[in-house]
Amino acid sequence: MNLRTVLGAAGALATGVASVHAATPASNPTPVVQTTEGALSGQVSKGVYSFLGIAYGADTGGKNRFRPPQPVEAWTGVKPADKMGDRCPQPPVNMPPEMASVLSFSDLPVSENCLVLNVWTPAVADGARRPVMVWLHGGGFFLGSGSDKYYEGSNLSRKQNVVVVTLNHRLNAFGYLHLGKEAGPAFANSNLVGMLDIVAALRWVKANIAQFGGDPDNVTIFGQSGGGSKVSTLMAMPVAHGLFHKAIIESGAAVRVGTLEDATATRDKLLESLHIKPGETEKLQAVPMNELIMASARLGLLAYMPAVDGDLLPTNPFDPVASPVSAKVPVMVGSTKDEATNVVLSDPTWQTMTEDDLVKRVSGLIGAEHAAEAIALYRAHAPNDRPMHLWSSVMTDQLFTRSTILLADRKAEQGKAPVYLYKVNWDSPVLGGKLRSPHAVELPFIFDNVDVSAGLVGAGPGQDKMAALMSSTFAAFARTGNPDVPGVPHWPAYTTRARETFLYDLHPTVASDPNPDLRIFWEKQAAGGQTSSALKDAMSGKKFESK
Repeated sequence: MNLRTVLGAAGALATGVASVHAATPASNPTPVVQTTEGALSGQVSKGVYSFLGIAYGADTGGKNRFRPPQPVEAWTGVKPADKMGDRCPQPPVNMPPEMASVLSFSDLPVSENCLVLNVWTPAVADGARRPVMVWLHGGGFFLGSGSDKYYEGSNLSRKQNVVVVTLNHRLNAFGYLHLGKEAGPAFANSNLVGMLDIVAALRWVKANIAQFGGDPDNVTIFGQSGGGSKVSTLMAMPVAHGLFHKAIIESGAAVRVGTLEDATATRDKLLESLHIKPGETEKLQAVPMNELIMASARLGLLAYMPAVDGDLLPTNPFDPVASPVSAKVPVMVGSTKDEATNVVLSDPTWQTMTEDDLVKRVSGLIGAEHAAEAIALYRAHAPNDRPMHLWSSVMTDQLFTRSTILLADRKAEQGKAPVYLYKVNWDSPVLGGKLRSPHAVELPFIFDNVDVSAGLVGAGPGQDKMAALMSSTFAAFARTGNPDVPGVPHWPAYTTRARETFLYDLHPTVASDPNPDLRIFWEKQAAGGQTSSALKDAMSGKKFESK
């Protein structure tokens, strides 16, 4: 019996008898669900129901720009929920050819009427209480949407008997521009309206998801990259307390977020470029959407993020300790072995790096006094690696691995709920294998969408096996707060004593404190949770240039 068969059988047993009596898409191809605002009709999608483009908030344009999300007006009759909604305002993505062959983004229109979500479910209004998995997309706090092809929820919903939700929320200046006291109390939360959009979506889930066959008391938020940072941030927001019960943070552990000082500096640069003074909020609201998009983009991908304001976001998520807001929420957190290869793929000099180049870049990242030690450590682990891969390994650990471990440490030290740590070690064969296990490599496996993701992970029995493994463990965690599934090694909760880590690969294993010498080196650098200038340089426009 292969892994997929074992895990599929385990998932079927875990779903409970309610699914046996559930109405199936075959018996009712055009379901209608009554929500708090009105009735919606869905359709069949790969053996489950999909409801697409559901508005959870009003149009954010005009006088609603920079304000907290407003409610949707109720309607009469039945609205079709049969197509994805608009993406929230963001610049076009213009990637170099190799990166474009690997990564894919939705090309749906953008507008300020973009507060929409999508639901996939095996059955509706059947009284079942399925786990609900709410996905927060990547792209930093700057771009992306819940409509990217990697996130299509049919397979995950059908095979794991869960309800999957993806959503759009405001981004960049539209979602995270700190207008300051000059703008008045109506705009006091402008730096966090993108996060408040997510809170509004979670409130919609709590009020409505039971009608879609989901359990409003068993909601897991999960996200990758910027989505992982959004999950981290929600864990420190009192207004989100009780709206989710488990959290999964993938390659985006936000130990710390922004400061009001940095947010004010970003505001001043943006307003200066638009010839608008602080406090002239009506003028800023009147700037055409596309003009504001491009002005926002010129400041770079990492210019916009939530800032600790002492109110909506009282503290950093995990600094100096884990926020008490979500102390009782179990967490899964992890990263990939070679995150940075996707970050540096747009650098035309990466693959031709010399030893001198390596020394210069590592010195720029951590200082010349530490560069030789770092290079020696990484070369001892991979003596046959060329400078290009030694460099990407150094970047991976400084930018991703260290903050992931630090978050796990602080969650474990809090001692109120378990934390499970993982590493994705599976190497993608695309582009001759040079990406190894890059940033985002797990997305097709978690959503079980290998069939549309060959550019990122290739295709074959190995990819199918990884999809069976990752989708089932993620769904198991959403179901029970424990990612264990039959047929694979027991995954123990993480402790700072043994540092138990689940290693995702074709033959998964569990290791205690993998690569302790590298972990200790980065602890000494005191770099955990901080965004380095190297990452800012790599992602300030070189990776996502506007067309």
